Amino acid sequence: MRCDGLFLAGLAHRLPATMDVDGAVADGRYDRAEQEADAYASVTVATDEAPPEMAVAAARLALGRAGTRPSDVALVLHASAWFQGVDYWPPAAYVHREVLGEAGRYAPAMDVQQMCAGAMGAVELAASYLAADASRQAALVTTADRYADPGFDRWRSDVRGIVYGDGAASAVIGREGFARLLSVSTVVDTELEGMYRGDEPFAVAPGRKVDVRARREAFAATARARLGSVADRTTSGLTDAVGRTLDEAGLKVDDIARFVFPNVGLFVLRTRYAEPLGVDLERTTWDWGRRTGHVGAADQLTGLTHLVESGAVTPGDRVLLVGIGAGFAWTCATVEITESPDWNS
Repeated sequence: MRCDGLFLAGLAHRLPATMDVDGAVADGRYDRAEQEADAYASVTVATDEAPPEMAVAAARLALGRAGTRPSDVALVLHASAWFQGVDYWPPAAYVHREVLGEAGRYAPAMDVQQMCAGAMGAVELAASYLAADASRQAALVTTADRYADPGFDRWRSDVRGIVYGDGAASAVIGREGFARLLSVSTVVDTELEGMYRGDEPFAVAPGRKVDVRARREAFAATARARLGSVADRTTSGLTDAVGRTLDEAGLKVDDIARFVFPNVGLFVLRTRYAEPLGVDLERTTWDWGRRTGHVGAADQLTGLTHLVESGAVTPGDRVLLVGIGAGFAWTCATVEITESPDWNS
């Protein structure tokens, strides 16, 4: 989807304090060989804030930076990948009530469940929603997660090469702002959804501890005969989504100043993301991501917020945001920085 007349008006994140990974290696929670391959330095760990509370904090800051009134927000989308603190409850409605209140009476609040591509998927949905009606002035996107025991082991629940951090991020999409939204698009391959389901039976209630490694082993036992190389399929999804998004913006890989990938470990980042696209690590946000860990669907928005706050991007720079979520979905967006906002970070 090529975007005309749409901008990122505000960005913010809410990240708790970091914890060095050395302690987790020393006490056996994080395998030393994995840490050496991943090269994570620290992860963000929330101790006293639930995901929706962090989302509200990020949203309030993003709206303030955008100068957007709550009454101007036409849509609220909240993305998450893990438990939000209460069963059978819509966290998007909580974000809406806390941030917009009665001023948002005519703005729908909806949850987006596309795992770690959720925030980027929400950006695409928000852009489509605004493009459909010129009277709609702005949309608010939030995402937040906390990967805590006993249900989720941030060091081992997912596959090798991914360690999880906690936090939230928010974006305001509007008719004017500091970064022009050039294009956004999604590619899916649902033949791979079993990678995160495995052979687990469908349960009647939540409660089992997440073990993606076991699920992937079960999936791999039959996947190759049916699907061929899973690695080739995931690489194809990535390159297809990136190529499509760049084509819609009229750009090439060499036109992109910075790439914001998921905050995976260094070996995975280099071999599964950067090298297939011909991208040097210096053009990524690796130095930032290795200090936060993989903050679910928030990585792209936290990474771009960091680039803007630190002055690492300036007017004229194009940035490619790459979101990837189990299922599988790849959602990418290209933005062009048009001004350096005066944010007190």
